[in-house]
Amino acid sequence: MVITVDDLDGDGFISNDEWDAAVSGDGNDIGDTTYLYQDGGTSGILYSTDVTTTFTVGQNVTAIRAAMSNHFEADISAVVCFAKGTQIATPAGPQRIETLAEGDMVLTANGDSREIRWIGCREVSAFEMLHAPKLRPVRIRAGALGNQLPERDLLVSRQHRILIRSKIAERMFGTKEVLIPAIKLVECTGIAVDDQPCALEYFHILLDDHEILLANGAPAESLFTGPEALKSLSPEAVEEIATLFPEVLERIALQGPAALVPSNKKINRMIERHLKNDKKLIGS
Repeated sequence: MVITVDDLDGDGFISNDEWDAAVSGDGNDIGDTTYLYQDGGTSGILYSTDVTTTFTVGQNVTAIRAAMSNHFEADISAVVCFAKGTQIATPAGPQRIETLAEGDMVLTANGDSREIRWIGCREVSAFEMLHAPKLRPVRIRAGALGNQLPERDLLVSRQHRILIRSKIAERMFGTKEVLIPAIKLVECTGIAVDDQPCALEYFHILLDDHEILLANGAPAESLFTGPEALKSLSPEAVEEIATLFPEVLERIALQGPAALVPSNKKINRMIERHLKNDKKLIGS
């Protein structure tokens, strides 16, 4: 059994409101085949169906993940994920992400070949999608970014950053290329949170460096192993990456992201200017 609970305010603890949000409740008793939530207020407890595993309001999230990783998973909405079926550019041509493996080569937006060091997968059920909307992907319709990109609809996790190239970005930041979370683009025509809560497999790709990949032809980032992203991976995944590739974590931490990542306030201003002036997010 998996229970997905999101630490909405990022304080490292699960509050009563956050339990409620996870099970679409308001403090009332709710029963379901995968969980049972009882008693509102600070006494709230979430039980597994066998009533042997309990998570109480106010427990430290980190401790829960470490001690009960078989029953608790963090919200993965902060992780850089591509949906199953995404075509990733490789030296041999576009390849579906679910067919890629560690050791395979992919192409960056600059045309360089890079080896996949680690690839992770996480299946999100329709039930989870329904009760945890932040797990739902952002759908970028074919051509919505401009310059006929992406070549076909692209599904990515909410915080997956897309590389934007525009004169507006250059005027605002002194560089044409900036990385913007997909969720920040939803006001643009053809970009929206997918409102059909169906089961979905999410994949994330780790390279030696933070890179810009081509996903359905569109420039999108590889896994950036910053603190927030690591917090959102399962404890097992973090342990595996840290054990096998400690030098990768250190190098990415030192080098930072592959392109400028503006503040949320400046991102909002940039998107407003694109909309006001009817300019594409990826110019010719």
